[in-house]
Amino acid sequence: MLKRFFGGRVKAVEPTQVLPNAKEGGHGDHWGCLLRSVQEKELIPFLTEVTRKDDHPYTFNYGPGSTGKGLAFYSKGEPLRACVLVANKMLASAYPEVQDGPVWPITITEIIPWANGLEGQIAGTCHGAAVGFFDTRFYANWRRYEVGQTYNFHMGALGYTMGLAPESEVETDMGAKVSMKGAHAYMPANVDNEAADIDDMWFHSPLEGDKESAYLPGPPVYSYPVIIAIPEDFEMRLDVYSGAHVLAPDMQNVQPDEDIQGYLWLQGYLAR
Repeated sequence: MLKRFFGGRVKAVEPTQVLPNAKEGGHGDHWGCLLRSVQEKELIPFLTEVTRKDDHPYTFNYGPGSTGKGLAFYSKGEPLRACVLVANKMLASAYPEVQDGPVWPITITEIIPWANGLEGQIAGTCHGAAVGFFDTRFYANWRRYEVGQTYNFHMGALGYTMGLAPESEVETDMGAKVSMKGAHAYMPANVDNEAADIDDMWFHSPLEGDKESAYLPGPPVYSYPVIIAIPEDFEMRLDVYSGAHVLAPDMQNVQPDEDIQGYLWLQGYLAR
């Protein structure tokens, strides 16, 4: 399949730095949201199989002058799939992608390309609420974006950790204590952790419905519908996907309307 496009053998290598002054990036922790370390041994064979079975990959140009030639391969299945990016005969990146998630209107404040020239992140606001996320189709859409403009994005998330939220209170700027029970709230993790990225965040929300199952290699993963905030009466809905190994034991029998909390990776892509 790849010989037909590139005329040579494809191999995995260290990412090429196409944009020297751009941000480095990677997805090791993101696959860990879905796969145990023992299951990660199956990842490279699975990703290789994705490139073999997808007969109609998306083709794109990238890099300075758009002279680089790339392909995006996708695994079959919904609503969770793998995206494998191949650039100039090399396996450049791969990550899990949530498809057809809830749509948020986001006004872009910053476009953050990664050094490989294929991937990037978006910083912006949703009805005034600050958000940052990994753009799963940056390679296809980055030329369309303008800072200051508002676009609709399908949003999704992977959970690093998740569990039932204990009853707690927070103190307001005025010194009043407010119960978190039933609260829809989030906080970008890089606010108090310099090691965190702009697309990592803590959240607290009632569970908005029953959990659903999805499949990649290995055991099923589960999605949990939440609302992380309601700015200007707009519900910022998400389905958060996690493998069983990152869930607290009390998540086994969680019911709708119970409060849950966790740490997630936010992603999205431009809606048509």
